[in-house]
Amino acid sequence: MVLSLLYLVKARVDPCIFLHREPRDWVELLGRDFVEVLLERLSHVVNSVDELVDYIFSNPRVAHLVVRGLRIGGRFRDEWLLFAEGGYVHPGARAAWPYVKNDVVLDVRVQVSPCYLLTSLTSGDRRYVWRNRASALFKWVSDVPESRPWEVFREAFPRWLRELAWERGYAWVAWTRWRDRRNGHLAEWLYWLDTGRMPHIDFMMGRRAVCNSSGCTTVQAPRGFVQFGVSA
Repeated sequence: MVLSLLYLVKARVDPCIFLHREPRDWVELLGRDFVEVLLERLSHVVNSVDELVDYIFSNPRVAHLVVRGLRIGGRFRDEWLLFAEGGYVHPGARAAWPYVKNDVVLDVRVQVSPCYLLTSLTSGDRRYVWRNRASALFKWVSDVPESRPWEVFREAFPRWLRELAWERGYAWVAWTRWRDRRNGHLAEWLYWLDTGRMPHIDFMMGRRAVCNSSGCTTVQAPRGFVQFGVSA
């Protein structure tokens, strides 16, 4: 019965929820029926919503297998379709950070969102995205970890880079540049490593972004703060 109901569910969030370690947000944004189906499909390894969240968060590449065959409606249905059928999540940044006037250049090439950890690396093209758009990561790790990526990258990221976000704010980092591109992807990584939550989902839930820079204004959702969808 639950499975048949799932075909009518309109998810209020994109697949990045699987890298968002907050069980209450899963229930709120996916809905109880969706969560019950996930629990049923992983009943051999989890017994509660908390365990479900921890298991997928620690093993993100199993997520597309768990939703395979399901059809999810709503404004994010196209993203869910790509994910359920092909194990693909767009590598673009999703959070729209408060504007900070900033001309600082950070020589750190991380132009891939942590959401891309959900993508099944079944082809060379998908691996190339990591190597080409996030080459800085491979100065710190030898390969994209299949399990416990949060713990791996928390250990691997340079201390000075994380301290920069703590001192100046994630929004400040987002408006720095790598060549001609802003560092929104990098800001998402730093926020995720500190909180275990995706910033655009926190914004959807009305949580404030951390913003310590002068001239940076935090605005609570939904007052023009959140960008739904992705940017290249």
